[in-house]
Amino acid sequence: MKITRREALIAAGAALLPRTLGAQDAEKWKIHEWGTFSSLMNERGVPIGWINTEDEPLPKFVHRLDRELVVPVDDIPPVFFKGAPRNHPDVLVRLETPVVYFHPPKSLKLPATVDLSVKFNGGWLTEFYPDAVVTAPGIEVPRASVGRITPRTVGTLDWKGIQVGKKGTFPETKDAVWTSPRDVRCAPVTTPAGESEQFLFYRGVAFLQPPLSAGLSENGQTVTISNRLPAELASKAPLKVPKLWHVDIREDGSLAYRTLPAMHLSGNSSDVIRTIPGTFTDGEYSLTRLADLRKEMLAGLVADGLFEDEANGLLNTWESSYFRSHGMRLFFLVPKAWTDHVLPLKASVSADFERVMIGRLELITPRQRACLKRIADSKEFSTQWYFDWMQKHPEAVERNRKRRAEGDLQSLRQDCVTIPDNYLAYLQLGRFRNALILDAFRRTGDFTYKKFIQAYDLSEADVPGRSGR
Repeated sequence: MKITRREALIAAGAALLPRTLGAQDAEKWKIHEWGTFSSLMNERGVPIGWINTEDEPLPKFVHRLDRELVVPVDDIPPVFFKGAPRNHPDVLVRLETPVVYFHPPKSLKLPATVDLSVKFNGGWLTEFYPDAVVTAPGIEVPRASVGRITPRTVGTLDWKGIQVGKKGTFPETKDAVWTSPRDVRCAPVTTPAGESEQFLFYRGVAFLQPPLSAGLSENGQTVTISNRLPAELASKAPLKVPKLWHVDIREDGSLAYRTLPAMHLSGNSSDVIRTIPGTFTDGEYSLTRLADLRKEMLAGLVADGLFEDEANGLLNTWESSYFRSHGMRLFFLVPKAWTDHVLPLKASVSADFERVMIGRLELITPRQRACLKRIADSKEFSTQWYFDWMQKHPEAVERNRKRRAEGDLQSLRQDCVTIPDNYLAYLQLGRFRNALILDAFRRTGDFTYKKFIQAYDLSEADVPGRSGR
């Protein structure tokens, strides 16, 4: 068939187009970011406070706004440590490990100077590296270590004069939570003060409603997913949630999950979007299902804008917390407009931004309610067993802490100590166990919870205008 001159020109132009676009693309700054917004949701899909806890501790060189704002999750309760951090009642959301990567134009001579700033509407930015200028209204309150967090609170971080493409000496660490994000092909950064890293890092806490809520019914049979889009974003609705995963992980490490189709958030807040089964059959749980879930989440993160090595960095960073800590959770890809509204990010250079955030909603299960009942039914609150254990068998304490980190709860009964059932039930509550205890006491007023809280020194932070029973 004979091709006309016009058709030949069109074909030639089409052939050149990908290379032309690729050349243009290579001349643009690309700034990529990933992170997690985590919440604890009750059966009605209402977020619970006191979740300023971290199950992936950071290296000591990371800068911290205030050590009182981060409660480490550990087998050893605060009663065994003088001046331990407290549970803050206003913390409804944990902003966990956003990292920012720089991909400068191919032709740009490096290093290049860049300023970058981020605001957290409704929260504080509490941990960061390299060092930055930080503001946190309400953090300095007379006679209190920390103040209130409200929807009007705006925390900020500013990095000035970052030398992108200048590789200095990275801080030494073997912590996977820090080394995993390093394994990415991007330009390193160095600050004027000489701190260097492969990325910019920060974390935060907030009094904030996630864009979705989810509640597992009291009988555990259904999960109700609802829209919680703020009124300020109504004009931009509908916002797309491109992918969701409903996951349940048992204490033996076996995992079941279901993938949910995309959802669209309208401007009508509190609308129920979807109801799904809350249970899985025994046959759906497997130790091998993790590989399938990781593969799906990796594909979703890449489709949402990350490079593959960046997506792997996210999943490797949260390997333990996402996939090996027991509990039921709903993961979803956060709409970009919501992220930009809550966490505006600005750079001093014109850039294509890709901000890919995972929403993580921890659901309260009947198993956890049963653990709370075991605590409520208990009659013994002495902590002497732990002091004796630490003094007489420190090697056993360390063994059990390691086993606990790997998800083995039952071993605690067998290594040189008999743990009271109420404390074992407390450990089995999972990462946000302090919040669950404090919430149970606030809801019920049951003095048994109060005695447990006092025995193990789990009280909430002394915050003006807020106090526990």
